[in-house]
Amino acid sequence: MKKSGIFISFEGLDFAGKSTQIELLTDRLKLLKLPVIIIREPGGTTISERIRDILLDLNNSEMTDICELLLYSAARHQLISQKIRKFLDKGTIVIADRFVDSTTAYQGYGRQLPMSFISQLNQIVTEGLLPDITFFLDLSYKDMLARKKARASGSDRLEIQGRLFFERIRDGYYEIAQQNNNRFKIIAAAKPVLPISEQIWEFVAALLPLKDKL
Repeated sequence: MKKSGIFISFEGLDFAGKSTQIELLTDRLKLLKLPVIIIREPGGTTISERIRDILLDLNNSEMTDICELLLYSAARHQLISQKIRKFLDKGTIVIADRFVDSTTAYQGYGRQLPMSFISQLNQIVTEGLLPDITFFLDLSYKDMLARKKARASGSDRLEIQGRLFFERIRDGYYEIAQQNNNRFKIIAAAKPVLPISEQIWEFVAALLPLKDKL
């Protein structure tokens, strides 16, 4: 798929700091007066947000793993068709709080669904679109729980899964990063916020036209 904008995604376990780093990066790009938009998965469109509510609702404990996979994929395709493609075509920098790698990590490695099926489904849903760069904010399960406790945050349907589920996901992200080492950048999420932000900016700045780095 041809595009003229820059597509950046952030991945990782919950409470890894994705939202904070996305906000800092967006503020920095806006200071350069660059067009930028933030999207989240699942969500970003009216249809996708409704699917998000279904996916994260604790009352939907009977949801099967295949149903979960297909709902995430449906929300993503709607978001790509309705927003991501259009913004990239206009030259906008699109920053995604999760994208297709989350499906591979969570439903593939976490739920242990057939990877060949997930790979084929991902290709159909994204129509081959991948981020130009993906930041994997790596956080241990222990640190994830500590951050969750510190924020006194409630849990959604996925966050109540146990240690083995999240450890499989983390290991899965490492596998994905190894298979996509030109795109994936592994960032130690336990570090302080500002050093992480600077590390991310170095990678992003390299993607910008020279005039935009001044």
